Amino acid sequence: MLYSDELPEDLIYSQIPGCGCEGPCVDPRECACLVRSQGRNYSQAERLLLQLQSPQELLQRPVYECNSACSCRLDTCVNRLVQNHLEDTSALCVFDAGEKGRGIRASRNVSQGEFVCVYSGLYLGPGRARALSASQLATCGHVYVLVVREYAGVDSRLVFETTVDGACDLEDKQAPLPLACLINHSCDPNLTVIPVRVDSMLPYLAFFALRGIRADEELAYDYGEKSCEKGDPSNISRLTCEQIQMTIHKGILLLRNKERVY
Repeated sequence: MLYSDELPEDLIYSQIPGCGCEGPCVDPRECACLVRSQGRNYSQAERLLLQLQSPQELLQRPVYECNSACSCRLDTCVNRLVQNHLEDTSALCVFDAGEKGRGIRASRNVSQGEFVCVYSGLYLGPGRARALSASQLATCGHVYVLVVREYAGVDSRLVFETTVDGACDLEDKQAPLPLACLINHSCDPNLTVIPVRVDSMLPYLAFFALRGIRADEELAYDYGEKSCEKGDPSNISRLTCEQIQMTIHKGILLLRNKERVY
């Protein structure tokens, strides 16, 4: 991951406290990282995200993996998944998606709740997203800026906003786009974006499977996903999924946006 100079150093480098576990980190009453996550994150055998298992939990929970300050063993800890597969795109396969341009298919079967890939790129400060998206749209006809907003509390206040430019190397004509940038929008998505924190409060934006996905099926997520219907946590006008679909076809979508309410 790359970080913009405008991001405060304490945001990037301040260490989240670790756990004192000696076992596999499966008990949310004892593991400090699971306490922070308000429960276990992954199944012990398959390493599937429990929040996305059927029946799905009614409430969203933050995801904190164990980190470099933890005393648990790297080879036995169950709460280390995304951090071990940051460069893994083995489940992704590029294909020609017709009028949508390039898209991504599953190279193999994917289980519900399985980690698929990370949206990698340059982390930006708040307020940069819209102008950068407009610039990308004007120069290359696509937008590769992903914004994830997290809300918490009874009043659903904004507590964190993460912005990642997936096309930070776009000026280098020889540099290929990260494959996650090519995952298209759908009103019936099979992926969702989950912020996963490890060492710092700046999370990895990880794609997980909402349901079982067959090999060769196109991978897609909702560019305007709102994870919780508990009121309207912001005063930003929000497009419906169908409206987003239309704006993409017209080439005027300015943001890939995800809202998550805890």
